[in-house]
Amino acid sequence: MDALEAIRNRRSIKKYTGDPVPQETLQQLVEAAYSAPSGANKNPWQFVVVTDRTTLDLLAGAHQYCGWLKSAQAAIAILADPAESRYWLEDCSAAAENILIACTALGLGAAWAAMYLSDDVEETDRRELIVREILGVPDDLRVPIVLGIGVPAAQPGERKRPDLDEIVHWGKFGSKI
Repeated sequence: MDALEAIRNRRSIKKYTGDPVPQETLQQLVEAAYSAPSGANKNPWQFVVVTDRTTLDLLAGAHQYCGWLKSAQAAIAILADPAESRYWLEDCSAAAENILIACTALGLGAAWAAMYLSDDVEETDRRELIVREILGVPDDLRVPIVLGIGVPAAQPGERKRPDLDEIVHWGKFGSKI
């Protein structure tokens, strides 16, 4: 599958078969994350790869919307040191997207469990604290994202999106082809 096909076919997958994800495949996913762009090439990220069932189940309790992690066979927590780069959140997001696309290209499913909420500092702190405690993450690192990964149990249908001509402007806002 080429890159554009993987991008077009990527979907959030939250139901998995239970088949294990090989360590070599998880290594490929981390290499994809490592290949993501980084603001000023600071690379402030670190990655924790999880395959232990008990740990995955604990991560599923980080907040009410990530219970689906209980069916994942692996997770990758993306961490960052804000002291290393003011672009830490963007860098983590780019790394996460690379993992999501690589999962699609490799026939895996994945979804994003957000620990960072720009509009709720207290909830962000609570979620990150839970993940820090479960994974032994130092206090100076942020935990914005945990990706759940597994073999998809099913493929979701087409996404509903606005037509491109509704959201693309040429040269300046409001100019259409």
